[in-house]
Parts: sequence; structure tokens; C-alpha cells
Amino acid sequence: MLTAVPLSKYCDLSGESIEAIERRIERGYWVKGTHVFKPAHVRERWVDLVAISEWARTSGSNS
Repeated sequence: MLTAVPLSKYCDLSGESIEAIERRIERGYWVKGTHVFKPAHVRERWVDLVAISEWARTSGSNS
């Protein structure tokens, strides 16, 4: 099971734009080092799918 993917792959799978992710990070909804991280010697940031799933389940309304 994958627990992290490159940001571009996450955007392909989720349908979200990189700009939307950037705004989420800027606004503090996603935390660098927790939800997104940049591995050493890799150009692209990666998304932690476990952290994102937890964020999605606990943010917003309780519906």
C-alpha cells in the first residue's frame, strides 16, 4: 500500500490543481513536513496520503 505519492500524481488522482494545494498549504490547512514533504535529492514535493486522509476525516463538519 502506498502511503505517499508525488504531488503531481496526487493531483492526477484527486482532480485537484497544484494551485489549490498551494493555497491549502499557505492557509495552514496542510502542514509542510506533515501533509506534504520534499525528500532529499528529489525536485517534487510529495503528499502523505495517511496524513491527508486523517485531515479529510477530521476537518470541516461532522456530516
